[in-house]
Amino acid sequence: MLNRVLLGMSGGVDSSVAAMKLQELGYIVVGITFLFGGERTRLLNTANEAASLALSLKIEHIIVDATREFKSIVEDYFINEYKNGRTPFPCAICNPQVKFNYLLKYAALHKCNYISTGHYARVGIVNNKRFIYEGVDKNKDQSFFLWGLSHEILDKLLMPLGNYSKEQIRKIAADKGFNTLSNKKDSLGVCFIEGNDYRKYLKDNDIFSKYGFFVNEKGDTLGKHTGIINYTIGQRRGLGIQSSTPLFVSKICIDRNEIVLSEYSRLYKNRIIIYNYYFVDKTEINLDKIFDVRVRYRLQNTPCKIVIKSNRIAEINLLEPLAMVANGQTTVFYDNDRVIGGGFIISSE
Repeated sequence: MLNRVLLGMSGGVDSSVAAMKLQELGYIVVGITFLFGGERTRLLNTANEAASLALSLKIEHIIVDATREFKSIVEDYFINEYKNGRTPFPCAICNPQVKFNYLLKYAALHKCNYISTGHYARVGIVNNKRFIYEGVDKNKDQSFFLWGLSHEILDKLLMPLGNYSKEQIRKIAADKGFNTLSNKKDSLGVCFIEGNDYRKYLKDNDIFSKYGFFVNEKGDTLGKHTGIINYTIGQRRGLGIQSSTPLFVSKICIDRNEIVLSEYSRLYKNRIIIYNYYFVDKTEINLDKIFDVRVRYRLQNTPCKIVIKSNRIAEINLLEPLAMVANGQTTVFYDNDRVIGGGFIISSE
């Protein structure tokens, strides 16, 4: 049977070079571009760019409109999290539930043995189970976004860029004659929000700011805020509060429409409670082992111990205090450079 692989293609340099590397390894590549969220014209332009690149690489290409499903799963989650005073992380919902799930679905429809993307991460095996590993380019590593992938996805996943740096990928594209592609800028921010202005996006979806009050930890009023959707844990700028010491957002109280401001030292937490966690191999989790946790993409790892409380809840005991932990954020757990799982923050103290 021929080794056919379904590759998610965005029209960018990463997925295009991923197609080239897979071809060099002897795979028959089928490219697929999903229309997910965002402005319709931009989505269609992206799909056309991917189709043109697929033609240049002499590979079959498919375009699938999944905007309705993306809206109901990812965008609605994003909106609801902000409505409830939490900090959403849409990639943690999109990757396992939409993007990779759809890759798996369409791989079966198009008789592909494998699925692939242009992410900077690797796949490895421990105790006969496949895991995501960090990419070798630590500045570009995207393992943080992939913690929720199921066994069914991991068992068919190929990640051809994990052993390369971004500079090497751009050089490969240039060496193969794709000079324009090699210089193409990376897309940044939330993919379905034009210009990364999430406040405008929320307003466009009928989520409006409601004025309330800033308070200190004693409950004393410090001033007015413009609506909880405009603030996040750890924020300092744009508060409009006069104080002899710098103040930061330390807590968002959705029920009272209040935002608590504190000095930075009060932001440190020693314990995190997560829900809807996922571990590739739950039997690895024990009280004696120290793992690393990361709560933001660019934040360094913090040593911790994990205590499973129930099928949905786990407690994370930090061995070093960690500041600016926001409800709704994702936690990603590492054993050295191996991703063992993750979850969503429900509280911290």
